[in-house]
Amino acid sequence: MYRVGFGDCFLVSLPTGDGHAHILVDCGVHAKGDIGTIQKAVADVCTEAGHEFAIIIATHAHQDHISGFGKCEAEFKKCKVREVWMPWTEDPKDKTATRMKTKTLALVEQLQQHFAARPASPAAQAALTNLSGNQKALQFLKSGINNGTVRYLDAGSKLNNPGNVQGLSVRVLGPPRDQQFLAKMDPPKSERFLRLSRGGVEPLNGVLPFIGRWIFTPKSLPQFLNLNNQDRERLKSLAGDPEALAFTLDQAMNNTSVVTLLAYRGKYLLLPGDAQYGNWDSWLGQSDSQELLAEVNFYKVAHHGSFNATPKKALEKMTKGRFAAMASTQEVPWPSIPLPNLVKALQQKASGFVRSDSIQVGKAPRGPVVKQLPRGFSQGEFWFDYEILVS
Repeated sequence: MYRVGFGDCFLVSLPTGDGHAHILVDCGVHAKGDIGTIQKAVADVCTEAGHEFAIIIATHAHQDHISGFGKCEAEFKKCKVREVWMPWTEDPKDKTATRMKTKTLALVEQLQQHFAARPASPAAQAALTNLSGNQKALQFLKSGINNGTVRYLDAGSKLNNPGNVQGLSVRVLGPPRDQQFLAKMDPPKSERFLRLSRGGVEPLNGVLPFIGRWIFTPKSLPQFLNLNNQDRERLKSLAGDPEALAFTLDQAMNNTSVVTLLAYRGKYLLLPGDAQYGNWDSWLGQSDSQELLAEVNFYKVAHHGSFNATPKKALEKMTKGRFAAMASTQEVPWPSIPLPNLVKALQQKASGFVRSDSIQVGKAPRGPVVKQLPRGFSQGEFWFDYEILVS
């Protein structure tokens, strides 16, 4: 796991008879969370892989997951790539995907024009930034990088020996095709890791589409109920708040994440990208989900440790002490990430847990200092390694 700022860059190396087969899972950083290490990370990734990747997985079309492919195109062009995996929602031959993409791009363009005239909050602007400016990286990935085979994946697919890695089997758990699941962004209260507030509980990362005078106390409620026509029209306009739309589009893209369970020589790695609740919910209800999660040996924490991307029931089904976990995260540009209660739960359940912002890089946002690394972990200049022993 590389320390790139607010983004993901993971390299999986599988031992083979003549060395290692390498799988790169995402490579990107958010412009508002960039700490200036993405070029160094790509150079190290390519060197470590000997400029040859069995598989490159681009989980979804967010800047913080794919921008490195655009920024560092020249370096990646030096590499041999057998396969590139992307979600079905990026398939140019899929009519449903094309229709969804066209609508999303049109809405993003409208929001950009709106925010240019009336600046948005930093959080809303960051959400919109994550959705835009990714065409160069997407085109490069869809070309196969160096004419590799491109696969567009959806839930339910099973792959044997992909990328010509003998003995590797992959179960694709997401994204679903059912748009009812894709539309589910936030988990119900029973599936959230919550923080305490005065008199109750309050979820983090919440979107508040009603602002200013529409936030009221019990004392102001009687006055609020006496709506005149002007108030009614203003309420209708605020219900379509563009900032709320920016957050919704950003979260919807997260739900298109490719979620894979890699099985190799008796070990299981769960790589969920930024999957939010609907993506998880589409497969957690399946009869074998308990068995799948109980076998997990490594968990890449979804969506940088946000409140809406690791359902409680998913973590509860994982076997305590059997798996290690990594979260690529930092508090910029979203101060509420990672969620403290989720971090605490991972620390209690996993055999070891590290977060990327524990690696100090210049003036970059700093997470907690690691006094002693858990067993199996080691630290490099700007990365953490975790080694799984296989038979």
